[in-house]
Amino acid sequence: MYNINEGSDSKMLIEFSVGNYLSFKEIVTLSMIPTRIREHATTHIFQPQKEIKLLKSAIVYGANASGKTNLFKALSFMTSFVKNSSKDFQAEEAIAIEPFRLSTETIDSPSFFEVVFLHDSVQYRYGFEVDTSHVKKEWLYASAKQKEKRLFERNQQEFELSPAFNEGKGLEQKTRPNALFLSVVAQFNGKIATELMKWFNQIINISGLDDQYKKMSLALLEDNTYKNIFIELIQAADLGIEDIKLIEEDLFLGRRSSLPLTNVITRHKKYDENNQVTDFEDFNMATHESHGTKKLFSLLGPILTALQNGKVLFVDEFDSRLHTLLSSFIVSIFNSINQNPKNSQLIINTHDTNLLSRKLFRRDQIWFTQKDRYGASELYSLVEYNKVRNDASFEKDYLLGKYGAIPFIPRYTFSQKGNED
Repeated sequence: MYNINEGSDSKMLIEFSVGNYLSFKEIVTLSMIPTRIREHATTHIFQPQKEIKLLKSAIVYGANASGKTNLFKALSFMTSFVKNSSKDFQAEEAIAIEPFRLSTETIDSPSFFEVVFLHDSVQYRYGFEVDTSHVKKEWLYASAKQKEKRLFERNQQEFELSPAFNEGKGLEQKTRPNALFLSVVAQFNGKIATELMKWFNQIINISGLDDQYKKMSLALLEDNTYKNIFIELIQAADLGIEDIKLIEEDLFLGRRSSLPLTNVITRHKKYDENNQVTDFEDFNMATHESHGTKKLFSLLGPILTALQNGKVLFVDEFDSRLHTLLSSFIVSIFNSINQNPKNSQLIINTHDTNLLSRKLFRRDQIWFTQKDRYGASELYSLVEYNKVRNDASFEKDYLLGKYGAIPFIPRYTFSQKGNED
């Protein structure tokens, strides 16, 4: 199998929490901290520091409209707001937040976001509460040896800074009510804030429903350092593709106007009557390859980028247009010691119950979203079910409703009105 340079930049996700946002009324937390169960203990867990262990992957299941995608949207909003809130074009813009709308308790309350992560051997806890016009609260804590210390706290436009965050001194007045203090300090090259911005920049959050991330795959194929690894992964997926090349051409639009276009060409073996390879045939991926092949091609860019750099990869609608064996193949890469030496983390949501297997995941890696009777999304892990037998089929029991998080479909008979004699 392919080889990736060893080493880790120690940019790991520990926990992500969100509350009063979209379908989440109460604060829910996705945790990458393993429990004490023994399943896949030597492969699916890594130890970036002596005092902390983390999971390499997590998978989220749930019925349609249960909150799976909203969890990923919440992280996307948080990362985007951290990176952009201090920029000039955001000065007059409303904060793109939507609180939980099905309760009078929350409609006028701020939304909550918090992330706990490891960056260059230091554990940080950063979060904020915002409504559509103001940052209500903001906080940053750090712990190098378990004991957590406050770096700063913000309540509206009042700031409390510790001596360890002197880089923010004097920037309080430069922080707009609708901008994050951390973003402003990073904009003025504060050392800690700039480093934390790097952590948010390394998160890759994509949707399986679009191919906008195809550009990442094209960029890797243009780099000889990564091209061979990319081809090896394509070949390991058993798609019949021997090689891939890029051909640049101009798409003429008329009247001396043209648009640069990159065609992806896949090479396949060509056989004679004795099934001996005689030549190769080139196919245009856009017109000759399947939707699943195109999807895998697009996904490999973010996947390899994450694996090469020890990044955190979130994939919404992971199973879209992807065969279940290819999905299993990708998950197994991230859970592998040899194929994921930098301990990149993969967090996905899916409807593909074939992945709901003890061969692929530990119980604390499997999560469910479910709406309560009042329309609020809940998030919980399979490990919270204490009576799951060692020989239980996760997939079968899930489809039987033992873990919740499935749609309730009552019996329904279509009306035959209008067909009466």
